[in-house]
Amino acid sequence: MHPLIRFAAALVFLFLAALSVLAGPKSSRPVNTKILHLRQIKKLDNFVRDSATVSTPDKGSGSVIEKLPSADRICSCQVLNLGSSNYDHRYVVLLAEKTVNGSDAGFRAARNRIIKERKQLKKLFYDKVKLVAEMQGKGSCKSMYFRLRAADRQLQLYEILNAD
Repeated sequence: MHPLIRFAAALVFLFLAALSVLAGPKSSRPVNTKILHLRQIKKLDNFVRDSATVSTPDKGSGSVIEKLPSADRICSCQVLNLGSSNYDHRYVVLLAEKTVNGSDAGFRAARNRIIKERKQLKKLFYDKVKLVAEMQGKGSCKSMYFRLRAADRQLQLYEILNAD
């Protein structure tokens, strides 16, 4: 084969290879996951910030209190450190919300719901589940999460469970 033909064929091959590396937006090339992850985090932070402004500030203490419907709600909260061979999640918040009927049994029911979920996490997903902090209070779990999140930006919300 003539050297000029070999050179032209190699040039065409390299040109086509360069086109496939610089594929357009409709290509089947994988998406850069780091950019997508940062966009999702920014959207979540904006959602948390917008949701926090919906709440009304309490004039006496300056804390955020959400308007409650006719039935009062209580919330039980546990902050966990979760670990497995692949993942190590720190400061994960697990919340359980219950409607109060006038007795203190609601706090116990909400706490028991969190304990059940914690056992399921340990059984199915994580090798280590360590309790960092635990608290209970009146109000919705959403408002409690916003108060905790304002105090520590590293908190991650796992789930708000229904204990009813």
